[in-house]
Amino acid sequence: MFSQERAKKIVTPLTYLRCLECSTVNSRPFREGDYVFKEVEEKCPKCGSSKMKIIGIYVKEEAKEKRKSKL
Repeated sequence: MFSQERAKKIVTPLTYLRCLECSTVNSRPFREGDYVFKEVEEKCPKCGSSKMKIIGIYVKEEAKEKRKSKL
């Protein structure tokens, strides 16, 4: 079944936002109530506009260690 290491990992999803003025994309930690295509009032880091739209919610996968087989 699942290893104990895998059961202990807690993943944090990231919310990706696009500015409605300059189309800049940035990310932040997921917040309760986030969903794709939701318009939020957050300041754009590039142009300063306060209207952004959520374009995706993802979990960043950690790099898996390659196991070398011993022959």
